[in-house]
Amino acid sequence: MTIIIRRGLTIGIACLFLFILSGGGWAEESYGEGSQTVIEVLKEQNGKLSADLRRIQREIAALRADLDKPGLKDVFAGIGYIFGLFGVAAYVASRRKE
Repeated sequence: MTIIIRRGLTIGIACLFLFILSGGGWAEESYGEGSQTVIEVLKEQNGKLSADLRRIQREIAALRADLDKPGLKDVFAGIGYIFGLFGVAAYVASRRKE
């Protein structure tokens, strides 16, 4: 979970820098070629982080889909529940006959 938060924070910071550096064109005028390099690096990192985030979201969706399916434990629990109800019904029926 902390990896997701850390990556989200990194994406947010990268977007903030992109927003600040691309705002109004003052970055290119003031700092020259160095700011263009920083912008390119941040865009590249943002693309990589976005791809990683999409992959993680797909994995989470797949895990949720797997958790929605009943497992072997759930099947045996249901069968046991049914046997338990029949056992209580048989006990009550046997007590009435006496």
